[in-house]
Parts: sequence; structure tokens; C-alpha cells
Amino acid sequence: MKPHLIFIDIDGTLIHDDQTISPRTKEVIEKLQSLGHIVYIATGRMRVHAELVRDMINAQVNLINSNGAMYDLGANQGVEYLGVNAVEQIINIVNQNQVSVRLFTPSHVYHNVTNKQALSVMSFAAKIMKRGAISYFKEIGEIDAKTITNGIIAGGAPDKIELTRKLLGNLTTLDISSSAPENIELLPKGVSKATAVKHVQMYYQINRENTLVFGNGENDIPMLEAGDISVAMQNSTPDVFDHAKYVTGSNEEDGVAEFLEKYFQL
Repeated sequence: MKPHLIFIDIDGTLIHDDQTISPRTKEVIEKLQSLGHIVYIATGRMRVHAELVRDMINAQVNLINSNGAMYDLGANQGVEYLGVNAVEQIINIVNQNQVSVRLFTPSHVYHNVTNKQALSVMSFAAKIMKRGAISYFKEIGEIDAKTITNGIIAGGAPDKIELTRKLLGNLTTLDISSSAPENIELLPKGVSKATAVKHVQMYYQINRENTLVFGNGENDIPMLEAGDISVAMQNSTPDVFDHAKYVTGSNEEDGVAEFLEKYFQL
């Protein structure tokens, strides 16, 4: 069989809800790698957090992270940036609407979070990052805006989140998506998991006919459309099913492993 590209979202797709990968899934992925197939994790997480999941499998798993703003190409890495104008517009809108935002560079997180529960979650994340890699800001002058790859808005009154979504959606300097109803994911204009998938397809000269894609959320939809073997998890949000050719079991049921076993006749 010709080498295939396999792209797998993390949350709600590859891992169980307790943040673990089953031995079955690990075994299937490693078997496919031994047969010459190329496996990518494709996630909205920043790289350091994506690496934690990758390392549950092996170092040969490649990464697309930050919702496509960063992607592995062999020993090299592609990086896309939001741009200073887009970052300035984002900050103005979140300050106006009093919602929380996290802006990511390849190695740093800037945030305006004040909610104690959200700060507790960030404190946990900080344990796996270098000291000083997470910092608070209020105005654009307090950050290195040109290094921002992507961001996420999560935290604020629901009506404020929806107004923020509408205002950001009207901008021409960036794209927005979502991995859950209560968040807004911020991306460079024209960038998504799908654009990263296409860079990888071109690099390896493997076409969409030999590309498998697994996802469960809105931010996975463009990626699902970039591969002919597109698979929605049973636990996907409703709109995802319209963009996938196949449906497999939920993340809790090892749906990824289930489909790969059948497709590759393992």
C-alpha cells in the first residue's frame, strides 16, 4: 500500500476525556508508522502542550499545532503570524467587551485573565513551561505583538462572547473558529489546520486520496475537507458530520483506532 498521511485532532478525538491515550490507539499508530505511513497530531494547543500528547505515543509523530499556525515539515517547521494590526484589533475588542484572551507565540503565552479559576488552570499549564513563559498584559505595548501566532478568547459573559465573536467576524485581518461554543479561536488570515495539511501533502507529495483526517469540532472542518478519507468522531458537534465521509466511535471508545484497524486491515 502507498504511504498515507494521517492527521488526528487531540481533544475529543485522539485522547480520552481523562487526557490519556489507550494502549490500543498507541499500538495501532506505531504499527502504521512501521508500515511507512506518516502520522500527525493536528491541534489547537500550543506546541509544548501538543508535545505532551505526542510523547505518549512516540517522537516520530509529527505536529500541527496552534490550529495550523505551526506545522512540522521533516526537520523544519513552518510558522504563520497573526500580524500586529490584527493583534491590536483583538486587544481593543476584548478590552471593550471585558472578555478574556490568551495570545500565543511559539513559546510564550500572554493573557489578560483575572478569573481565579481560569488562573488556576493556567498555573497548572505553567508547570510544563519555562519560568516566565506566561505573563499578564492589558495593552498592546506590553507584548511582542509581531511574534503572536494565534489566540483564544475564553472567559466572559455569554452575551459578551457572542458580541465579541460578531465584531471579530467582521474583521478582514484575521480568521476565527471555535472548538467549543464558549470560545473563539483566533488565526492569521487564511490559516487553518487545512492549510497546514496542504503544506504537508505538498512536502511529502502525498495527495488527498491518500490522506486520512479525524476530528470532532468546528475547527476541524476545514481539515476534514482536505482529505478524501475524512472521519468524524461519534461525539462530534452536529455540523462536523456534514463535512465527513465516515463516522467512527467516540474518543472514549477508541474511535480512531477502530477506524484505522478496519481501513488498513490490521
